[in-house]
Amino acid sequence: MKQDLHKPVMLSEVLLYLGLDAPLHTQAKVTTAQSIDMSSSFSVKTVIDATVGAGGYSREICGTGAKVLGIEIDPAMAEIAKLSLKESCPSFKLIVGNFANIESIAKIEGFEAVWGIVFDLGVASPQLISLTRGFSFKNPDALLDMRLDPENQGVSASDLLNALDKSSLMKLFSQTCQFHESKRLAVRIIEERILKPFETVGDFIEATKGIFKKRGIVNPATRPFLALRIAVNSELENLQVALTDSAKLLKPGGRIVVVSFHSGEDQIVKKTFLQFVKLGLGRVLTKKPIVASRAEIEINPRARSAKLRAFEKN
Repeated sequence: MKQDLHKPVMLSEVLLYLGLDAPLHTQAKVTTAQSIDMSSSFSVKTVIDATVGAGGYSREICGTGAKVLGIEIDPAMAEIAKLSLKESCPSFKLIVGNFANIESIAKIEGFEAVWGIVFDLGVASPQLISLTRGFSFKNPDALLDMRLDPENQGVSASDLLNALDKSSLMKLFSQTCQFHESKRLAVRIIEERILKPFETVGDFIEATKGIFKKRGIVNPATRPFLALRIAVNSELENLQVALTDSAKLLKPGGRIVVVSFHSGEDQIVKKTFLQFVKLGLGRVLTKKPIVASRAEIEINPRARSAKLRAFEKN
């Protein structure tokens, strides 16, 4: 697996807001750096990468001398990360698990008081290009699975489409779609599954045709496809739990950095951080979400929808 297959988004900014990349403190690469009190920068010792993926962030964090605990829900991605980081990150430890269990995992592994926690909430490139797992439009014949952890998750995307009632389907798709779109799609899914159950990516793409208008080069099925993946993996619920528990694991001055890729995730991060402030736990380092530079987006189009937010504990 090539290391450049998956490019970590806003890597410099992530390191900066974690307080790890000292050279950037004297450079003008990140124009939002003024939102951080640079005089309070500290030497980070322990960091949790809650979404290891292919290991892009972990590799660079290890390179700063930090000790890193990685959590990855997808066993296939965990194997990629192990191979990628085996030689370059001797202090790296990887646990296959759900970041919703971050508090218990951290305590078991001795990471009860850490200097930083980072979340990259996007699906990794190797997952997207897989022709068997159903995360991409590229293979219409792929089974519509979408489970990040097939071994421990029982319900697939096709299971949801074939079992949920109209109201539940509308609620599922409303995470990323308009009300009228969600209603039309829910009705069509129920009509079509009577004739033939949903099994493949192509089955679902066919059901979305004519309901969603194409926006630029983006496939019109992208938003309902995203909503289905979120529901299969309970992504929003797990994120809320993980952020709440992450605050308990930080040392004073420790930071949480989150890179999200859609508005549902970003709103949860924003509201949770503001709730931390109301509780007197610390301060938000990013008054507005940080976005990728034009130069990065040209190199890595995945960065186009990314938003970074950061919180620092008192």
